[in-house]
Amino acid sequence: MANGTYSDLILRVQALAGISDFTPTELTFLTSLVNRRANMAYEATDYWPRYLVAGEIRSLKTSTVNAGSFVVGTTYTILAAGNTNFVSIGAASNTVGVVFVATGAGTGSGTATLNSNIVPFTQAGKDTIDTFLRIHKTYQPFYLYSSVELEYYVNNDGAHLVGDTAPSTSTYVTYKMVWDGPYTTASTNIPGEWFDYIAHSVYADFLRQDGQNEKAIVEENVAKGILDDQLQKTDVSRATGMMAHRISTHNSRSFRR
Repeated sequence: MANGTYSDLILRVQALAGISDFTPTELTFLTSLVNRRANMAYEATDYWPRYLVAGEIRSLKTSTVNAGSFVVGTTYTILAAGNTNFVSIGAASNTVGVVFVATGAGTGSGTATLNSNIVPFTQAGKDTIDTFLRIHKTYQPFYLYSSVELEYYVNNDGAHLVGDTAPSTSTYVTYKMVWDGPYTTASTNIPGEWFDYIAHSVYADFLRQDGQNEKAIVEENVAKGILDDQLQKTDVSRATGMMAHRISTHNSRSFRR
Protein backbone atom coordinates (compact mmCIF):
# COMPACT_ATOMS: atom_id res chain seq x y z
CA MET A 1 0.00 0.00 0.00
CA ALA A 2 1.20 3.47 -0.84
CA ASN A 3 2.55 5.78 1.85
CA GLY A 4 3.12 9.52 1.89
CA THR A 5 5.75 11.52 3.72
CA TYR A 6 5.14 14.13 6.36
CA SER A 7 7.08 16.66 4.25
CA ASP A 8 4.81 16.08 1.26
CA LEU A 9 1.76 16.39 3.50
CA ILE A 10 2.87 19.80 4.77
CA LEU A 11 3.59 20.88 1.19
CA ARG A 12 0.03 19.90 0.29
CA VAL A 13 -1.36 21.98 3.16
CA GLN A 14 0.83 24.91 2.06
CA ALA A 15 -0.54 24.59 -1.47
CA LEU A 16 -4.12 24.57 -0.18
CA ALA A 17 -3.38 27.62 1.95
CA GLY A 18 -1.61 29.40 -0.93
CA ILE A 19 1.48 30.21 1.12
CA SER A 20 5.15 29.41 0.58
CA ASP A 21 6.03 28.49 4.14
CA PHE A 22 4.79 28.21 7.72
CA THR A 23 6.41 29.79 10.76
CA PRO A 24 8.12 27.47 13.29
CA THR A 25 5.21 27.98 15.69
CA GLU A 26 2.71 27.10 12.97
CA LEU A 27 4.68 23.97 12.03
CA THR A 28 4.52 22.76 15.64
CA PHE A 29 0.81 23.46 15.67
CA LEU A 30 0.37 21.57 12.39
CA THR A 31 2.14 18.47 13.71
CA SER A 32 -0.40 18.24 16.49
CA LEU A 33 -3.26 18.68 14.02
CA VAL A 34 -1.86 16.07 11.63
CA ASN A 35 -1.73 13.47 14.39
CA ARG A 36 -5.19 14.38 15.65
CA ARG A 37 -6.66 13.93 12.17
CA ALA A 38 -4.68 10.75 11.48
CA ASN A 39 -5.98 9.23 14.68
CA MET A 40 -9.53 10.20 13.71
CA ALA A 41 -9.08 8.40 10.38
CA TYR A 42 -7.66 5.35 12.15
CA GLU A 43 -10.62 5.21 14.53
CA ALA A 44 -13.17 5.60 11.73
CA THR A 45 -13.24 1.83 11.04
CA ASP A 46 -11.80 -1.40 12.40
CA TYR A 47 -11.25 -2.67 8.86
CA TRP A 48 -8.52 -0.52 7.29
CA PRO A 49 -6.73 -3.21 5.25
CA ARG A 50 -3.23 -2.14 6.30
CA TYR A 51 -4.10 -2.52 10.00
CA LEU A 52 -6.08 -5.75 9.65
CA VAL A 53 -4.48 -9.07 10.63
CA ALA A 54 -6.43 -12.24 9.86
CA GLY A 55 -6.24 -15.54 11.73
CA GLU A 56 -2.86 -15.01 13.37
CA ILE A 57 -1.81 -17.62 15.92
CA ARG A 58 -1.63 -16.12 19.42
CA SER A 59 -0.53 -17.76 22.64
CA LEU A 60 -2.82 -17.75 25.64
CA LYS A 61 -1.57 -16.10 28.80
CA THR A 62 0.31 -18.54 31.03
CA SER A 63 1.86 -18.70 34.49
CA THR A 64 4.13 -21.26 36.16
CA VAL A 65 2.69 -23.49 38.88
CA ASN A 66 4.68 -25.81 41.14
CA ALA A 67 3.67 -29.40 41.87
CA GLY A 68 1.61 -29.43 45.03
CA SER A 69 -0.37 -26.39 43.89
CA PHE A 70 -2.23 -27.81 40.92
CA VAL A 71 -5.99 -27.24 41.08
CA VAL A 72 -8.25 -30.15 40.21
CA GLY A 73 -10.11 -29.59 36.94
CA THR A 74 -7.66 -26.95 35.70
CA THR A 75 -5.69 -27.37 32.46
CA TYR A 76 -1.88 -27.26 32.56
CA THR A 77 1.08 -27.96 30.27
CA ILE A 78 4.11 -29.76 31.70
CA LEU A 79 7.04 -27.36 31.83
CA ALA A 80 9.62 -29.41 33.77
CA ALA A 81 8.91 -32.99 34.84
CA GLY A 82 11.36 -33.07 37.77
CA ASN A 83 10.47 -36.01 40.02
CA THR A 84 6.73 -35.40 39.78
CA ASN A 85 4.50 -38.23 38.55
CA PHE A 86 2.25 -36.23 36.24
CA VAL A 87 0.57 -39.41 34.98
CA SER A 88 -0.87 -39.95 38.43
CA ILE A 89 -2.63 -36.57 38.26
CA GLY A 90 -4.13 -36.79 34.80
CA ALA A 91 -1.32 -36.47 32.22
CA ALA A 92 -0.86 -39.02 29.42
CA SER A 93 2.89 -39.06 30.11
CA ASN A 94 5.58 -37.21 32.08
CA THR A 95 6.84 -35.50 28.93
CA VAL A 96 7.46 -31.76 28.70
CA GLY A 97 4.76 -30.11 26.59
CA VAL A 98 1.99 -32.56 27.43
CA VAL A 99 -1.32 -30.84 28.17
CA PHE A 100 -3.41 -32.32 30.98
CA VAL A 101 -6.35 -31.59 33.23
CA ALA A 102 -5.24 -31.96 36.82
CA THR A 103 -6.93 -34.65 38.90
CA GLY A 104 -4.82 -33.86 41.96
CA ALA A 105 -2.46 -31.29 43.47
CA GLY A 106 0.68 -33.31 42.68
CA THR A 107 3.93 -33.69 44.58
CA GLY A 108 7.64 -33.32 43.87
CA SER A 109 9.76 -30.79 41.99
CA GLY A 110 7.88 -30.65 38.68
CA THR A 111 6.35 -27.48 37.27
CA ALA A 112 3.66 -26.75 34.71
CA THR A 113 2.20 -23.72 33.01
CA LEU A 114 -1.35 -22.74 33.79
CA ASN A 115 -3.24 -22.44 30.53
CA SER A 116 -5.57 -19.51 31.00
CA ASN A 117 -8.37 -18.53 28.66
CA ILE A 118 -6.90 -15.06 28.06
CA VAL A 119 -5.40 -13.80 24.79
CA PRO A 120 -3.16 -10.82 25.75
CA PHE A 121 -2.97 -7.64 23.69
CA THR A 122 0.79 -8.04 23.32
CA GLN A 123 3.07 -10.92 22.36
CA ALA A 124 6.78 -10.85 21.57
CA GLY A 125 7.48 -10.73 17.85
CA LYS A 126 3.92 -9.80 16.89
CA ASP A 127 1.97 -6.58 16.38
CA THR A 128 0.10 -5.19 19.39
CA ILE A 129 -3.65 -5.70 19.23
CA ASP A 130 -5.87 -2.62 19.34
CA THR A 131 -9.23 -4.28 18.69
CA PHE A 132 -10.14 -7.98 18.79
CA LEU A 133 -12.47 -8.78 15.88
CA ARG A 134 -12.83 -12.57 15.72
CA ILE A 135 -11.19 -15.57 17.41
CA HIS A 136 -11.07 -19.11 16.00
CA LYS A 137 -9.62 -22.44 17.14
CA THR A 138 -8.36 -23.55 13.72
CA TYR A 139 -5.51 -22.47 11.45
CA GLN A 140 -6.59 -20.51 8.35
CA PRO A 141 -10.09 -19.87 9.74
CA PHE A 142 -11.28 -18.01 6.64
CA TYR A 143 -10.16 -20.85 4.39
CA LEU A 144 -11.86 -23.61 6.34
CA TYR A 145 -15.61 -23.03 6.62
CA SER A 146 -15.88 -25.53 9.47
CA SER A 147 -13.48 -23.59 11.71
CA VAL A 148 -14.88 -23.24 15.23
CA GLU A 149 -15.34 -19.61 16.26
CA LEU A 150 -15.01 -18.68 19.93
CA GLU A 151 -17.00 -16.15 21.91
CA TYR A 152 -15.08 -13.76 24.15
CA TYR A 153 -15.18 -10.60 26.20
CA VAL A 154 -12.40 -8.03 26.54
CA ASN A 155 -10.93 -6.25 29.55
CA ASN A 156 -7.52 -4.76 30.37
CA ASP A 157 -5.88 -8.21 30.38
CA GLY A 158 -7.01 -9.09 26.86
CA ALA A 159 -9.71 -11.27 25.32
CA HIS A 160 -11.22 -13.86 27.68
CA LEU A 161 -12.45 -16.91 25.78
CA VAL A 162 -15.88 -18.16 26.77
CA GLY A 163 -17.21 -21.71 26.52
CA ASP A 164 -14.12 -23.35 25.00
CA THR A 165 -14.74 -27.01 25.85
CA ALA A 166 -11.38 -28.19 24.48
CA PRO A 167 -8.84 -25.53 25.56
CA SER A 168 -5.33 -25.40 24.13
CA THR A 169 -2.29 -23.16 24.52
CA SER A 170 -3.03 -20.95 21.51
CA THR A 171 -5.78 -19.67 19.26
CA TYR A 172 -6.20 -17.78 15.97
CA VAL A 173 -7.05 -14.11 16.21
CA THR A 174 -8.31 -11.61 13.65
CA TYR A 175 -7.63 -8.11 14.90
CA LYS A 176 -6.92 -4.48 14.18
CA MET A 177 -3.32 -3.64 15.04
CA VAL A 178 -2.41 -0.46 16.90
CA TRP A 179 -1.87 2.76 14.96
CA ASP A 180 1.77 3.34 14.04
CA GLY A 181 1.70 7.04 14.99
CA PRO A 182 2.16 9.65 16.19
CA TYR A 183 3.93 11.04 13.14
CA THR A 184 6.93 13.35 13.20
CA THR A 185 8.54 15.63 10.62
CA ALA A 186 10.68 12.66 9.55
CA SER A 187 7.78 10.24 9.04
CA THR A 188 7.46 8.46 5.70
CA ASN A 189 4.64 6.07 6.64
CA ILE A 190 1.52 8.23 6.40
CA PRO A 191 -1.15 6.01 4.78
CA GLY A 192 -1.89 7.02 1.22
CA GLU A 193 -5.60 6.39 1.79
CA TRP A 194 -5.59 9.07 4.51
CA PHE A 195 -3.27 11.57 2.82
CA ASP A 196 -5.81 13.86 1.14
CA TYR A 197 -8.20 13.67 4.09
CA ILE A 198 -5.49 14.74 6.52
CA ALA A 199 -4.31 17.54 4.23
CA HIS A 200 -7.78 19.05 3.76
CA SER A 201 -8.88 18.57 7.36
CA VAL A 202 -5.68 20.09 8.73
CA TYR A 203 -6.16 23.02 6.37
CA ALA A 204 -9.71 23.36 7.75
CA ASP A 205 -8.29 23.41 11.28
CA PHE A 206 -5.75 26.03 10.21
CA LEU A 207 -8.52 28.22 8.76
CA ARG A 208 -10.58 27.82 11.91
CA GLN A 209 -7.61 28.82 14.07
CA ASP A 210 -7.19 31.89 11.85
CA GLY A 211 -10.83 32.87 12.36
CA GLN A 212 -11.92 31.97 8.82
CA ASN A 213 -14.81 29.84 10.00
CA GLU A 214 -16.91 29.82 6.82
CA LYS A 215 -13.99 28.67 4.69
CA ALA A 216 -13.14 26.13 7.39
CA ILE A 217 -16.63 24.62 7.16
CA VAL A 218 -16.34 24.27 3.39
CA GLU A 219 -12.92 22.62 3.69
CA GLU A 220 -14.15 20.34 6.48
CA ASN A 221 -16.90 19.08 4.21
CA VAL A 222 -14.36 18.40 1.46
CA ALA A 223 -12.26 16.42 3.93
CA LYS A 224 -15.30 14.48 5.15
CA GLY A 225 -16.20 13.55 1.58
CA ILE A 226 -12.68 12.26 0.94
CA LEU A 227 -12.70 10.13 4.09
CA ASP A 228 -16.20 8.83 3.34
CA ASP A 229 -15.02 7.69 -0.11
CA GLN A 230 -12.15 5.75 1.45
CA LEU A 231 -14.46 4.23 4.07
CA GLN A 232 -16.86 3.16 1.34
CA LYS A 233 -14.05 1.29 -0.41
CA THR A 234 -13.28 -0.44 2.87
CA ASP A 235 -16.96 -1.31 3.33
CA VAL A 236 -17.14 -2.82 -0.16
CA SER A 237 -14.07 -4.96 0.54
CA ARG A 238 -15.51 -6.00 3.86
CA ALA A 239 -18.90 -6.86 2.33
CA THR A 240 -17.38 -9.13 -0.30
CA GLY A 241 -14.91 -10.74 2.11
CA MET A 242 -15.28 -12.85 5.23
CA MET A 243 -13.65 -10.78 8.00
CA ALA A 244 -16.86 -9.43 9.52
CA HIS A 245 -19.29 -11.64 11.37
CA ARG A 246 -22.01 -13.08 9.19
CA ILE A 247 -25.38 -14.71 9.73
CA SER A 248 -25.98 -17.35 7.07
CA THR A 249 -29.31 -18.85 5.96
CA HIS A 250 -30.21 -20.97 2.95
CA ASN A 251 -30.85 -17.88 0.83
CA SER A 252 -29.08 -14.91 2.40
CA ARG A 253 -25.98 -13.76 4.21
CA SER A 254 -25.60 -10.64 6.33
CA PHE A 255 -23.22 -9.02 8.80
CA ARG A 256 -23.86 -9.25 12.51
CA ARG A 257 -21.09 -7.15 14.02
